[in-house]
Amino acid sequence: MGNHYCFIIPRLNGQEIEENFNYYLNLVKKGVAGFIVFGGELETVRDGIRRLQKEAKLPLIIASDLEQGLGQQLIGGTLFPPAMAIASAIKSSQQSVVSSQKLKLLRSALKAIAIEAKYAGINTIFAPVLDINTNPKNPIISTRAFGEDTETVSFFGCEMIKILQANRITACGKHFPGHGDTEIDSHISTPTIKKDLQSLEKTELVPFRNAIKKGVKMIMLGHLNVPAIDPSGIPVSISKRAVRFLRNEMKFKGIIITDALNMHSLNSSTIEEKASLMALRAGVDLLLHPSDPDKVAVYLKKSNYPLELRTNNLEFRTKINTSHFSLPISYFKKHRKISEELTRKAIKVYSDIKLTKRSFLIILNDEAVEKGRRFVESLREKFIGLNYLIIPHGSEIPWDAIPGDMRIIVAVFSEIRAWKGGASPWLLRQIKYLSDRAVLFISFGSPYLLEGLTPKILAYWDSESAQESVASLLLRLFN
Repeated sequence: MGNHYCFIIPRLNGQEIEENFNYYLNLVKKGVAGFIVFGGELETVRDGIRRLQKEAKLPLIIASDLEQGLGQQLIGGTLFPPAMAIASAIKSSQQSVVSSQKLKLLRSALKAIAIEAKYAGINTIFAPVLDINTNPKNPIISTRAFGEDTETVSFFGCEMIKILQANRITACGKHFPGHGDTEIDSHISTPTIKKDLQSLEKTELVPFRNAIKKGVKMIMLGHLNVPAIDPSGIPVSISKRAVRFLRNEMKFKGIIITDALNMHSLNSSTIEEKASLMALRAGVDLLLHPSDPDKVAVYLKKSNYPLELRTNNLEFRTKINTSHFSLPISYFKKHRKISEELTRKAIKVYSDIKLTKRSFLIILNDEAVEKGRRFVESLREKFIGLNYLIIPHGSEIPWDAIPGDMRIIVAVFSEIRAWKGGASPWLLRQIKYLSDRAVLFISFGSPYLLEGLTPKILAYWDSESAQESVASLLLRLFN
C-alpha cells in the first residue's frame, strides 16, 4: 500500500460518526490502518464501521479500549467490573487454584466482552492490562491491573487472551514492559522504571512472557523511561532497543503498537511527527492516536520513510475479522447479569463491622459529577431515617450538621481515569482527617485509598450494581 497512512490508527469519535462520516471515509481512502473508537451509541457506531469497512482496500483494524467491555465506550454495550474486581470475584487470596464454577463465570464474562465487541464491528481490544500494580500510589493503573503479583496478572491476562482470540478478536497486551511500579500517569508526563533488568525479569516481564507463550497477537509499548532496557532515556514506545528486546529476547513475533501518541508524556519530549518516525524506524508496526493523522503522514512522506507495509502488518490486516451478524437483546441481558454477579462476588469486607441506627453517612466525591446517589437511595429503601451528606470535591465537612453521638460511615468515590493524575490531595486529606472519627470506610474505587484502615469494604468501582450490592450488605449489619 503506497502511502504513509498505512501505519496510522487515528481516533474515531463515535458520537460524531454520522456528521463526520466523510472525514473518516476520506482517511480510509487515504489508506489508514484503522481506527480507535471512543464513545457513541452502539447501533450508530456499528453501522458506521460497517460502511467504512466496505470502502477499505484492506480490512481495517477497528480497535478500542474495552478493558471493561463494550459498555466502557459504547452506549448499549455491557460494562463489566475493572480487572482487579474481576480477580477479587474469581480468585480467593487463600487459594491458588480457581474453582471450576468460578472459572466458568470468568470465561463467560470474557466471551461476552468478545461477542459484543465483534457485534459492534470492533476486531481489536487494547487489553489485557499486563501491568502488575506493585505501587499503591500508582495513579493510572490501580484497579485496571488484575493484581499485585506475577501469578494473578499472568493467569487472568492469559485467560483473556485465550478467550478473546478464540472469538476472533485480537488481544493487545499492555503497557510493555510494565506500568505498575510508577507514581506518575503517563498521559501527563513520562514515568521512569528504575529497576534493573534482573528485577524486571522477576516481576514486570513475567506476564508479558506468559502472554507471548499464549500467542498474544499484539503488544502495546508504554510511554515509559526504562533505563534497564534503553539507557538513552528514549521512551520505550519509540525505542529501537526496546523493540529489539521484545523481538529478540522476548521472542515476540506479533504486531507492536505505540501507546497513544497524543499523550503528554511523549510529546513533552518530542513532537508527535518526529516521535512517529522514530517509532517506525525503531521497528514499531503501528502508530496509535496521533492528534493529527494528516500531519504525521505528510511528515513521514517528507522524511522519505519507505511506503510499503511490512510483511507482518500485511498478513495481520488480511486476516482481520470483519463479519457482520445480529445479536439478540437477550444476550445483552444475560451479559448484564454476569457483570452484576461479578460485582457482588468482588466485594471484600475487612474486619468485623458493627453498625447502629445512629449512623451518619459521609460521601466523599472526588469527581466533577455527583456520585453516590444510588448508594444513598438503596440504603434509604429500608433505612428510611438515614442521615447523610454528599461532600463535593473541594468542600469541607460541615461538622455542625453532624450530631456528636453519630457513628460515621465514609464512602469514597474516586475513579481511575486517564489524565486525572490519581486521587486529589483534597480527597487524601479528608480520608486522613476522618480516619480517627469513622467506624467504617467504603471505597468505590481504588482499594489503596484505604490502605491501613479498618474496618473497611472494598467495591473496586462505582457502578449502580456495586452501590446496590454494598448497600444490601450494610443493611444486614445495622442493629
